[in-house]
Amino acid sequence: MAESDIKPIWWLPTFGFFLFLALELWMFAAPDAIFEDPGVGRHLRTAEVILETGLVPRTDPLSFTQAGQPWYDFEWAFETTLGELYRAGGLALVCAFCFGIFGTTVLGVYRTLLQSGFSLSVVLLYTSLAFLTLHLHFSVRPLLFTYLFMALVVEVWNRRKHPLKRDWICLPIVFAAWANLHAGWLAALLFLGMAILGRLLDRLTGRVDGEEAPLIPWIGLTLLCTLATCLNPWGWALHHHVVLLASTYKSFALWDEFLPPNFSTPTMSAIAVLCIVFVVFLARVSKSAPRWRWEALLPVLFFLYEGLKTQRHVLLLVIVAAVPVARDLQALLQTTWLPFIRERLAEFQARQRAAGGDAWLAFVMMLVFAALFVRTPIGHDIQVGKSVTPQLMTFLHDHPDRFQRPLTTTWNAGPLLWNMRPDFRVSMDDRGDFYGDPTVFAFVDMVNGQAGSKAKPAWRDTLDQGNYDSAILDPYLQLNQLLRLQPDWHEVYRDDHAAVYWKAR
Repeated sequence: MAESDIKPIWWLPTFGFFLFLALELWMFAAPDAIFEDPGVGRHLRTAEVILETGLVPRTDPLSFTQAGQPWYDFEWAFETTLGELYRAGGLALVCAFCFGIFGTTVLGVYRTLLQSGFSLSVVLLYTSLAFLTLHLHFSVRPLLFTYLFMALVVEVWNRRKHPLKRDWICLPIVFAAWANLHAGWLAALLFLGMAILGRLLDRLTGRVDGEEAPLIPWIGLTLLCTLATCLNPWGWALHHHVVLLASTYKSFALWDEFLPPNFSTPTMSAIAVLCIVFVVFLARVSKSAPRWRWEALLPVLFFLYEGLKTQRHVLLLVIVAAVPVARDLQALLQTTWLPFIRERLAEFQARQRAAGGDAWLAFVMMLVFAALFVRTPIGHDIQVGKSVTPQLMTFLHDHPDRFQRPLTTTWNAGPLLWNMRPDFRVSMDDRGDFYGDPTVFAFVDMVNGQAGSKAKPAWRDTLDQGNYDSAILDPYLQLNQLLRLQPDWHEVYRDDHAAVYWKAR
């Protein structure tokens, strides 16, 4: 990001601030949507456990199958935050907080592009792409902080040649908090490492000189941020766990968000990748854009590679690629038509780059909208999870003794943990890294009715080993048809979202 001598106007917001307001208003239209992810209920229930005990969980408090087993709850700070928000204002305040974080992330991408000197059309086009892509995983999950902090790190890197004095204080604090919120801090360190390596290549190849592209301050700041991530309940042991989490668990491929982008019937993640590649390709063909430096190319190539493997990482790609791709887009859209309008837009953009009111105005409006939302009927009717219904909850509450060891699924476990709290325990939830690949694959084979040997089918063997007294299943699973044929299991409840079975006593 280019340096500017223009003194910020503290009271003036950018156009991006009004995009932020639009996202805040969206909260009143669809608050339930961000509570549908199956992991939300699990995070909320863990939040209550933390506040009840006053301790960071070291062993599993949620399942009966792994009770007492060691657990790295590296998202404990996010869950504690949710718990305090829930105590203060219920699910409505939790919802308002998450909408504020998401809106701030989009505003951060907008400001990064604006302060980089791009035209308003380019800023709006790329910010729109970023919003549509980030929206894919907009839910009450700690990923919100990863996207927010990643946008901050990318903005700091692109803002000036040297880190500012405040960066040496703020960024280590961010990374220390990040290490207790979500594992995404590793991606930010990889971004900084790739960018520094690329800058070194630029200097070795003579593209830039040392004054234009310093290395030592950024290496020092990156090492300090790395050191800050050890400020967590597990110290450096967390780093080993996060690296294993990112590189070894094969069962993650079973989750939709970890699948590659679908280019045959393009999803938004696939469209985002295609847009980025298409803009870069056209800019190279037309030769209208400047050559990419290695410091921009290496991080983009790395996150493009990761995004092609896992669509969840496309969201990080969109943030990392914002400035270099916008530069290519600016070259493609450059025109000489309607000079009067272009001059007026240039004047408007100059004033926008001097606007310094976004941060405090956004904070004030977050508080205002949160106060309003907490007092509306909409905020009082939020439901956690769409795989459970009030009728199902009533049935489960009416027969507590029949659900001491229920077979649950990764889709309904989180909502059940929240709606049936505090004594309900599940057989498995969405923490695939905690349960491990063998357990996850065995569970998938069971619910899909894996045949195995004729003497005793594999699914039946896994079911018997679990010693379940009941089953709460998603209606589409093959295991439903198989249980109906078993003399020791019988169906006792069914609706559009769940089927319940009891095992004969």
